[in-house]
Amino acid sequence: MKSDKAKKLSLVLSVFLALILFFCLDILAKRERVHTVSNSESHMTGSTLKENKKIYNNYNPAEVSNVYINVFSTEDDKGRTHDFSDFDLIADWDTEFNPVLDANVQFLSGDKQPSGYHIKNATIKVRGNPGASLKSYRVKLVDGANTFKGQTVFNIDKNLRDPSRIANKLAHDLIIDLEHISGFRTTFLEVYIRDDSLGIEESEYNSFGLYTHIEQPNRTYLRSRGLDDDGTLYIAENFAFSLSPQLKNVSDPEYNKQDFETVLRIREGKDHTKLINMLTDLNDESKDFNTVFNTYFDEDNYLTWLSVNILLGNSDAMTNDFILYNPSKSNIFYLLPWGFNGIFSWMEDEANIQNIYELMTDVVLHRKYLEQDGNKDKLKSRIEELMADSFSSKRIKALRKQYKPVLLEMIGTYPDDVLLTIKPNEYMAYIDRIDERILMNYREFLNRFDY
Repeated sequence: MKSDKAKKLSLVLSVFLALILFFCLDILAKRERVHTVSNSESHMTGSTLKENKKIYNNYNPAEVSNVYINVFSTEDDKGRTHDFSDFDLIADWDTEFNPVLDANVQFLSGDKQPSGYHIKNATIKVRGNPGASLKSYRVKLVDGANTFKGQTVFNIDKNLRDPSRIANKLAHDLIIDLEHISGFRTTFLEVYIRDDSLGIEESEYNSFGLYTHIEQPNRTYLRSRGLDDDGTLYIAENFAFSLSPQLKNVSDPEYNKQDFETVLRIREGKDHTKLINMLTDLNDESKDFNTVFNTYFDEDNYLTWLSVNILLGNSDAMTNDFILYNPSKSNIFYLLPWGFNGIFSWMEDEANIQNIYELMTDVVLHRKYLEQDGNKDKLKSRIEELMADSFSSKRIKALRKQYKPVLLEMIGTYPDDVLLTIKPNEYMAYIDRIDERILMNYREFLNRFDY
């Protein structure tokens, strides 16, 4: 009898301990799932965009890195050999000709000189305006090459369409500390290029002057900020949040990637189902806008993005040069800033500047949002928050003070001295007025909505 009771007691205890173990393991599994979702920033509907700001801990806005690029003769897949001189043949009218060349890239600081032993560690191609007198470049490191600040793709821009030469730099440096949005690191570069097709005796490094690198929007960018590296990234090319006929899902028999990318350039992602759903609902007049907006957008992110562009006068961003980021486990589309080349066009010709508010009314999302009661007041509050802190005159002057030694040295040196369309003293006077211009943009907003 005692033996039977002991067995029964042992069995009960075993079941009890098994249940405890099961519940403990279940709790741990749930915590792990929550932890995983948190780390990947999966952003379920209604959540806020949270960039890991530690990425900027060692960031110096005025740092200048010297970049030494050796460009090698390279054979393409058709057996034709190209060299650095072929970059001069790239033109606006010939969209098919843009060779990718092998290169060796070295990022150096201070007075350090490049090593004399050069093997391929990267590729280089022309990007941006192909007809520019001095080209901009995209450099991509090969697998296994040493990265530069954790980055492997470099957008090396000459910024010839930007009379200030610092528009992207300043804009992204102002965005760094903002909540609800994710920006991009930028770096001043002095670029030296050597054409190795000329032979060792004839080739030497030639300075191409001041460039700016802006971080590449890709999986590495997302991962480094604690965002979802399985998410989708699009860059707006001609996108007004309408359901353009070019925007079809990959499963559609009429899908054409080249046509798709005339509207939205695909940076990451292979399925466009959520994008098509969002645009379909947003353009459906029978659906309540507020319900649609809260399903697909984060209001804090949207208000911050729109406020930044209003204060900087970035009219281009109404349909171009901004990024849509959609995490893999969410319906939310976050708007990220990207291109700001046109924000200081007033330095050359104010008459040609497009009115940001007229362009805004042509965009479905912006027009409908501002038509809702109370939303203009929300936008005003967000703009005033920025004006009081990150976009204050004090902050802009502090950044300008850091940039000035770089600009004063570089714009007076070949080839940058011949690229200026105005005299150096006039150029610096315009730079000194940037904070005034942002204040003017703020006042125009108040007048536009009768505050």
